[in-house]
Amino acid sequence: MKFKNPVSVFILCISVSFLFWNCSPQDAPEMSEEEEEVYHLQMATFWPSSAFQVAEGHAEWIEKIETRSGGQVKIDLHAGEALLGAREIYEGVTTGVADIGSTCPAYTPGIFPLFAAFELPGYHNDNALVASMTVQEGYRKIKEELGIDEFEEVKVLFFFATGPGNLMTTDPIKNLEDMEGKTIRSVGGTVASLEILGATPVSMPMSEAYLALDQRIVQGLLAPNEVLSAFRLSEVVNYLTKTPFLYNVVFVKIMNKDTWNSLPPDIQEVFNEVNEESVKAYGELLTQHTRAGLQLAVDEHDLDIIELSEDEEKRWLNRLSTIVEDWIHKTEEDNLPAGEAVEIIQLLDEKFSEEYRDF
Repeated sequence: MKFKNPVSVFILCISVSFLFWNCSPQDAPEMSEEEEEVYHLQMATFWPSSAFQVAEGHAEWIEKIETRSGGQVKIDLHAGEALLGAREIYEGVTTGVADIGSTCPAYTPGIFPLFAAFELPGYHNDNALVASMTVQEGYRKIKEELGIDEFEEVKVLFFFATGPGNLMTTDPIKNLEDMEGKTIRSVGGTVASLEILGATPVSMPMSEAYLALDQRIVQGLLAPNEVLSAFRLSEVVNYLTKTPFLYNVVFVKIMNKDTWNSLPPDIQEVFNEVNEESVKAYGELLTQHTRAGLQLAVDEHDLDIIELSEDEEKRWLNRLSTIVEDWIHKTEEDNLPAGEAVEIIQLLDEKFSEEYRDF
């Protein structure tokens, strides 16, 4: 199309020029840096979404981070091994497959040889709150006083722990003699403890424990009280012998280091603040669910609770001390300060047991 009228051409040029001038970037509304930058983070965990560790623990932690960051942080939680398997989470976070992970160090044996000290038998370990506070402070002390950080590949957010596990059996366990020959479902670090106490450990997933107990393939298991309701095991066991010194499993929430370093200082401070609160919060949450699981089993299934006498407990601890001594000797052969680490943990276990025993 041709414009023959010079006036028309002039008007068209002025209109186009005005349009471009009016829409120039300089005159567009400016967005603040906070509005422009939103950090979308991917988090992996092995617990299913229905587990209280996710539905209450992880969900509340995420909500606090997102709220206190003013919406600058958004965390997508992939529960039930949807993003990474239980044994893949640590490496997956290290390599950046996930930004954040919640995992169990014991799932990757050999990577944290000194950290295994936290799961040795013999501590007071009165509840999950005591255990969580002990492991968090113990990690810090071992890092600062002994100069060892086995988690240096990642940013540690915080630790928490199951606290005591108890013997849940079809027949009563009141002394060491009652342990002789009993087949007990167990995993990981508890195998050696059960063997030295005279039992026969049988490794199997918790999901298989109900049928194994019901069919007398095993005569008991060693686990935290929450499994009584979570896996309906109160239907197939009759007795629970309190053995807080025998069992503790540690968990850790970690972040990819590059992800952490990419966050501005004010967002890092939000994480630090919420993480510090969460050690206690998670410990309290696990303790409450452990207590509730036990009470439900007593009320609905008449579970009989057995407490070892003071003298009997000493007999058990004397046998278990061999495991601790052997572990220290073996670990120190690899030039790791195992004895010093155990001493640090023992002092903290006593301190927090005194402080939180009655929670």
